[in-house]
Amino acid sequence: IINDYDQFKQTINEQKQNLQNHSLIKQIDEWERNSIEIIRQKAQDCRKSLIESSQTFINGIEMKFNDLSKQIKQIYNKNEFNEINLEYLTNELIEITKELNNPLNIFIQQGSQPFISDISIILSKIKSTKIVLIGIENKTYS
Repeated sequence: IINDYDQFKQTINEQKQNLQNHSLIKQIDEWERNSIEIIRQKAQDCRKSLIESSQTFINGIEMKFNDLSKQIKQIYNKNEFNEINLEYLTNELIEITKELNNPLNIFIQQGSQPFISDISIILSKIKSTKIVLIGIENKTYS
């Protein structure tokens, strides 16, 4: 019986030391890596979309500004500075400035459905003729 006792104790100690190598730990680790990759990809897609939208917005304002600059040069070259032209150019510059200072109305919307599947641990043990299920909260169901 002493040998059986020692062997049993050694088996318990080995199992305690090998908990991190359990095959389910490896599955949990894989789920974690996959979930992190999904989150990283979604974040990258959102960043890209934000940058592209902002760049398009700024490019549009820059085009308007460049057009206004051309008009100013044409008026200058033709020496057609008069009150009407100056008022028009001033108003155009004010509008472009307002547009630049009031950027796009952009916000983050979080979906109501999770896009990462949830996992949990279900423990089961055969006890005589019953199966006892022990959940994460350590409640026993039969």
